[in-house]
Amino acid sequence: MTSPQSPRQLPCASRQSVDGPIRLLCLPYAGGSAALFRDWPQMMPDWVEVVPVHLRGRGVRHAQAASHTWSALLDDLLEQVMPALRARGEGRYAIFGHSMGALVGLELAHALRARLGAGPAWFGASGSLAPALRTRETHWLDCNEATFLAEVRRLGGMPDSLLDNQEFMELVSPMLRADFHLCGTYDPPSRLPLDCPLLAVNGVDDARCMVPDNEPAWARETTGSFAAAHLPGGHFFINTHRPALIGQVLTHLGKALSAPAAVTRACA
Repeated sequence: MTSPQSPRQLPCASRQSVDGPIRLLCLPYAGGSAALFRDWPQMMPDWVEVVPVHLRGRGVRHAQAASHTWSALLDDLLEQVMPALRARGEGRYAIFGHSMGALVGLELAHALRARLGAGPAWFGASGSLAPALRTRETHWLDCNEATFLAEVRRLGGMPDSLLDNQEFMELVSPMLRADFHLCGTYDPPSRLPLDCPLLAVNGVDDARCMVPDNEPAWARETTGSFAAAHLPGGHFFINTHRPALIGQVLTHLGKALSAPAAVTRACA
């Protein structure tokens, strides 16, 4: 287990590519939006370019219906991400996702590898049960509201004042149900694993993810190096312990960018 570390305390974790900063594609948890990462650019050194990925049904895309199928979700994300990568010469990129975002990020990594001929330089799976350990759940789109709200309360991350606000829940429930449905129907095909370094990071109080088989299962998603980190907090430690999480991201992303073309320099 690695200990929490602030990004500003990292001595030499940064790696500056001769091609400019590496693009870090960031994907939010179920019900979350790209706004989850709005503070990240200010907390990063200049060798990392944070690229928040915008999902349908939330944030700047709130007027668009959320995706209900993995094929529709990936088609939409590829249409969004590919131009951004190609505009900069298809240089190296990395992917980070929290909870559902880790699953979406994993599928995006495989899809980009197929399209670009190169996978990510690094992958970060945060607060997520590995694909091999997930159980199938197909009821989220049409279950009764009491069952749905009970699960949202169990997960945490949303204050009771919002959960008890009927008008608000009517607004966000379709998007949340679609996200839960995606997680419950996640069934990736047999394929070659990624070949990049992979970090699995979890909150020590997240009972669902802090199980013995989770980290070994994530390790099998790559033939590259694997590392695990534990941070204080529960499932939403991404909100409560953001500096420590970013510290872990920079430490392990920096190690992944240790190719001869990279130049080591101190963090600001």
